[in-house]
Amino acid sequence: MRWPRDFRRGRLYGVTQCGNNGRWVYVDQEDFRWALTLMRKCAARYAVLVHGWSLMQNHGHWIVEASDDESISNLMRDMQSQYSRYLNQKYKHRPWMLLGKLGSKKPRGFTRYLRSGPVNWIPRFHAEWLVDGAGLASFLRHIELNPVRAKLCKRPERWPWSSAAAHLAGSDEDGLLCLDRWRELFGAPARIVEDWSQFLVAPRVEAKAQALRIRTWTGCVHNRPRNWVAPAWTMTTGATGPAPMSG
Repeated sequence: MRWPRDFRRGRLYGVTQCGNNGRWVYVDQEDFRWALTLMRKCAARYAVLVHGWSLMQNHGHWIVEASDDESISNLMRDMQSQYSRYLNQKYKHRPWMLLGKLGSKKPRGFTRYLRSGPVNWIPRFHAEWLVDGAGLASFLRHIELNPVRAKLCKRPERWPWSSAAAHLAGSDEDGLLCLDRWRELFGAPARIVEDWSQFLVAPRVEAKAQALRIRTWTGCVHNRPRNWVAPAWTMTTGATGPAPMSG
């Protein structure tokens, strides 16, 4: 059964898009840049605000704010379809490049993939309602630390394809991010860069069933980022907890 989405205006959602069967969707810098260009264009078209993002080779995370009930679905539909056309055109003569580490040469039996045609994305993107400031903070930290956990870099701001560098600098030169909700997370906008840098490296506390939960509007528990559980709010940096969010 295909559960309907339930997006509501003014709410924040953590969106995860994955390559089909773990295939790469971002191979080189040109791919990453084009994905960001499309997100900027589509977000402006549907008046969706982007509060955080992180792209890896075979998946991507976005924190977006809905402008109406259909805005996020329309945004992801347009962005993924346009990016797929770009990807299939670019790699049509060497589609095995999208197999990641196995893609340095054409693998045996790859004609079956060519015969069925490329399917770049899993059937549905995943979406989590980020209920409050704790939800935003925990999801944002999870995605900005993704490259560090994957051993692609030692510090989150060293990965060029995430919002970590912009948050740790306190400004976004590319103009993609809305920083308003992030600045209010700890109730002290003037200290946000310092508080956020400490929060990124603070020990994480995993939630149990009775702790803070984030609702999954797709109706499927597994539609959450792998290995991520919404944590109960704890601060070991001396800053106050995240401020409540409207919506």
